Amino acid sequence: MGWSRSAATGAFSMALVTQGVVAVTVGRWLDRHNPRWLLTAGSAAAALGALAWSAVESLVAFYVLWALLGVVMATVLYEAAFTVVAKWFDRSRVRALTFVTLAAGFASTIFLPLHDHLIATYGWRRALVILAIALAAICVPLHAVVLRAPPGISGPGHRARRGLAVREVLALPAFPAVTVAFVASSFVASALAVHQVALLAESGHTTAFAAGATGALGAMQVPGRLLFAPVRRWLGTAAATGAVFASFVVGVGILAVGTGTATVIMFVTVYGMARGMTTLLRASLIGDLYGAADYGAITGVLAAAGTAATALGPLVVAAVHDRTGGYDVARWALVAIAGVAFGASTRIGVSRGATPRATAHPGR
Repeated sequence: MGWSRSAATGAFSMALVTQGVVAVTVGRWLDRHNPRWLLTAGSAAAALGALAWSAVESLVAFYVLWALLGVVMATVLYEAAFTVVAKWFDRSRVRALTFVTLAAGFASTIFLPLHDHLIATYGWRRALVILAIALAAICVPLHAVVLRAPPGISGPGHRARRGLAVREVLALPAFPAVTVAFVASSFVASALAVHQVALLAESGHTTAFAAGATGALGAMQVPGRLLFAPVRRWLGTAAATGAVFASFVVGVGILAVGTGTATVIMFVTVYGMARGMTTLLRASLIGDLYGAADYGAITGVLAAAGTAATALGPLVVAAVHDRTGGYDVARWALVAIAGVAFGASTRIGVSRGATPRATAHPGR
């Protein structure tokens, strides 16, 4: 389209900001209502948004579209799914969340190479139409038919229960450290997710290799998520939290050291596993610390903060790239920010076997 890297990346950043603003409201809504229709409507809107994207001609329309897609993202991505799962399961929560994230871990593995193939074969506009049809055919009926309200959430008494205010969430024990850790890691993860293909291509790799390596990150998240539960049981929540963020720093550091083929493979392995564990840690830690009753509201506040960082990550890296003429400075800056996440994670201080302040369904 002839747009600069910063201008194109800014639209996605706008969507992430919108997602963060809406996340608190969505979380509170899911604390009180049946999730079926919200997630069904969000899936339908996502498919329509992909169709609209295929017809975009101007940068202004591109930004407007992604602002609307940001609202949709808040209703169908991880935070909404985690809230639904957390309210269905208590003692088996980590197992259930692991199952969900194991499936989702293959998203980039499947779709990044598929995107590359569709774009090369049909062009990006037709590729979006195909993906929109697939999205509608798979996600809309699954949400509409399968999703049910968790036990006890559908009665009027539950709807009337007051949720936590934002100021109450911010005052919860350990919440500032949790927020800093996940905000910093979200900044890094988002920046790499958007720029990794371009970074590797700029380093001399083919776009097919770059897309394949980026997709392989999703596959490497799977063993990371399988390891999370036993590591958590063995080390305890606090030590496991620090270990996950330490591996995150190491993974980002490998990419900063070099971009040769062997180094990229090492990065994909270590960083991919760390990302898999980080996602599952974020989902389970809120339940460990605070229980499931206000999981949606608490997750919404954390998502709002994290989404702001997620929005800034790609934009800042794009600006640094345009200013310095490459990714070298940006790569080491990301290592430093990952280090901030690790430092904050060591201050969360969850004791082994900590008891949440509230539970939802003890039998599950």
